Amino acid sequence: MVILLGKSCKDGEKVVTRLGLKILKYIKSYVRENEIPPTRAEIKLAISSASDDGLEYAVKRLEEDQLIKRIPGRARNLWPV
Repeated sequence: MVILLGKSCKDGEKVVTRLGLKILKYIKSYVRENEIPPTRAEIKLAISSASDDGLEYAVKRLEEDQLIKRIPGRARNLWPV
């Protein structure tokens, strides 16, 4: 799978915003170091996100693109795929 920044993609490629890519990289590195995913507050602090809505939108897009998965009913529920 190829992850691209931008607006066009071929089959099998995912288009991700800069914010989405920063979030994805942070989640992957956090899980690698701590063996659990970060909280949304930790993500927001780490990437210097200006708003909760922007963070939620980017997380939702990553989930729709199947780059992360959420586990319902858990506080730390953002796992990289």
